[in-house]
Amino acid sequence: MSNDIQALLDKQAIREALYAYCRSVDRLDHALGHSVFHEDSHADYGPDVYQGPGRGCIDAIIRSHDHLTGHSHQISNILIALDGDRAGSEAYMTGTMRMLREGKEFQIFVRARYLDTWEKRDGRWAITRRQLAYDHDEVREVTSMRGEQNAARGPSDPSYAVLKGFVP
Repeated sequence: MSNDIQALLDKQAIREALYAYCRSVDRLDHALGHSVFHEDSHADYGPDVYQGPGRGCIDAIIRSHDHLTGHSHQISNILIALDGDRAGSEAYMTGTMRMLREGKEFQIFVRARYLDTWEKRDGRWAITRRQLAYDHDEVREVTSMRGEQNAARGPSDPSYAVLKGFVP
């Protein structure tokens, strides 16, 4: 296989892991989130949010999302620099989360960038170090356009039936 094709495959594997991260925190899927980080990884979301083991970050995020009524994270503008079995990436993140406060619905809106260091071990790319660079955030009261949503924060979400057998 040519080096160019291998580079494309490696970059796609990293992109897929970034997408899996977003899915894991939106669907509250600990196992999927843990798979994105190597066991000895470190995550730094800032001293007021989380600093510690990468896999512990997933647990802390899912725990902190427990009181939310819904959330959606997207990744865009992914830049990846490969160096053999190591890589660095910058991915822009948009996160929107909803919560109830005193009977009113509020939306949390965050724009940030995931600055990740990756290693390919035993054929699998995963994060060794993550730093979050916050660009801006806000909380504001919102009026929902719909009543009930058909999305779920767990395995009852309709996506699990559609992706069954396709997603690890």
